[in-house]
Amino acid sequence: MLYKNTAEEPPASEADPSAASRPLDVEPASIKNVGGDNHRRDATWDLAQGSKNYVSLVSAQVASALLSFAAVWLVTRLLGSTGYGRVVAIIAASQAIGQLAVNWTSVSLSRYGVEEFVETGRIAKAFWTRFWVFLPNVFLVLATSPLWLPYLSSLLKLPSQAYVFVLAHFLANSLWVHVQQGLQGAKLMRMQGALMSFERLLVFLVVLACVVTGRASFLTVALAYIVAPLGACAVALWYLRKLVFPVAGLDTTLLPRMLKFSLPVLPTSLVGYMSTNYLDAFFITHYLSAAALGVYAIAYQISGIALQLPLLVGTVLMPLFITLQVDGQVERSGRFMRDVLPLLTLMWGLACAFVAVIGSHVFPLIFGEQFSGLELLLWPLMAAAALVGPLWMGYAPFSNSRSVTYIGMLGAIAAALVNLLLNYWLILTFGLVGCAWATTVAYGVNMAVVVFLVHLRFPDAKTWTLQAVIPVVVGALIASVYGDSLKPLAMTVLLSAALVLLHRKSVTVGFRILRNFQRGGGAESRLKFSE
Repeated sequence: MLYKNTAEEPPASEADPSAASRPLDVEPASIKNVGGDNHRRDATWDLAQGSKNYVSLVSAQVASALLSFAAVWLVTRLLGSTGYGRVVAIIAASQAIGQLAVNWTSVSLSRYGVEEFVETGRIAKAFWTRFWVFLPNVFLVLATSPLWLPYLSSLLKLPSQAYVFVLAHFLANSLWVHVQQGLQGAKLMRMQGALMSFERLLVFLVVLACVVTGRASFLTVALAYIVAPLGACAVALWYLRKLVFPVAGLDTTLLPRMLKFSLPVLPTSLVGYMSTNYLDAFFITHYLSAAALGVYAIAYQISGIALQLPLLVGTVLMPLFITLQVDGQVERSGRFMRDVLPLLTLMWGLACAFVAVIGSHVFPLIFGEQFSGLELLLWPLMAAAALVGPLWMGYAPFSNSRSVTYIGMLGAIAAALVNLLLNYWLILTFGLVGCAWATTVAYGVNMAVVVFLVHLRFPDAKTWTLQAVIPVVVGALIASVYGDSLKPLAMTVLLSAALVLLHRKSVTVGFRILRNFQRGGGAESRLKFSE
């Protein structure tokens, strides 16, 4: 059976009494030893290659970040904060369409693609079933665009000639999201990371071509963000060709499972948009200016680039959790949630604090006087990144692997309501800093709801992760009140040290597991989620 919902089955230790004591590197009898691409089909590959996959993804992300900053630096020098703000507005409009209308089924592709790949060595059924759901949604968006696109563009103060660029970016980005989920389903994380860097390289080259030819405008720059995803898609499909081609029809057995998994994601997408920077873009352009949106977008991009690190952890963990589930070893993922995730969260919060301090001094010098005020935004936005980190590093892959997507939906609803209300209140009172804190509080509410529901639904995942984000949030509050960076950093470090002492047993176990994970190259040192 392709789909295996552990919520409807006994724990692995009950279904298989030997599972709890079986070392994770022992290959279960149900998994076949096969050559070629299929060596990625069992959990031993995820464990042995986990650290290498993560390092490769991080390296690719560093390259992507450098290329992104290089492109943004060129654009801001050519177009100023106002011109760059219009580029951001086009992308915000496109992302609004994609998130609200199309991307709600995207995660189901990687979710069921991994299961199909573990069982068959291919992902064709999941890839094409999701595509045949995706395609009519795209056609519906295009057919109805004359009804909503002018209004959406007017909210972002975009001229009518930008309409075609909004739709083109929507199409290119939606297809790229679909293909990326296919890469994750086939456990090709390294290839995904390399292609994301390739996409950023294409953006930089197109922007550079605009500079050389003297045709730089916010519309030609927006074209770079349309061409690049299409180029990355073409390369990705070439690498996936043996796993997804020939074209398959709609799998009527898999379709209900994918829809059941995705239906809670649909309202999550609808309301979740209201807790993102894309909603912030509407408020900022309405109450402030396009120039202010450009400044906020730079600060948010710094936070967003940093967030790729925990996102990549989740990218590596999702296939592992699903493979463990198929293999009847779900208790291992519970061990990760209890002892590893809070330690990662604490370290991630410290890293966010250091980025806020360093960025407060460095980035205003890089981007110039037009972007003064970045230093005031970084602490709250990095605190927001610290709050999102444990969701992406643990709770999202954990809950998705166990098919409880309603938890993310409820968290998104709570965050959306908070962000919407606080944007009305705080932007008018405090300007861009108020917008940043609205985002931070919304992410905090989202995390609190998700953590509470996961712990309630799965007692084996209970942990001290919520406590681990307190130090960086306290530091951000001190930074906003006193306008200083060193005092909040010192407080963050002191509170983190206190938590380490308070939870020293869990921290010790977490470090031991991480050390074994880092040594994952040999069978004798592969990760075991046990003390």
